[in-house]
Amino acid sequence: MLRMDRASISLEPSQLMELEAIITDEDEHLALKFVRKYVYNAILKSQQGRLKSHLDGSADPVGDFK
Repeated sequence: MLRMDRASISLEPSQLMELEAIITDEDEHLALKFVRKYVYNAILKSQQGRLKSHLDGSADPVGDFK
């Protein structure tokens, strides 16, 4: 799941050419595939490995204390 932070990604020249072709062709199906393959995955990857607060989880942080 993505955190709701500001994010930026960079695209390779080949990805930019693919995006240009999708926009030119107005291909909605390929546009969604492109977003899933490059944009979503790039943002997800950039957020992995970052430090997270114990308060960010859905579990009770004090539930394990005895």
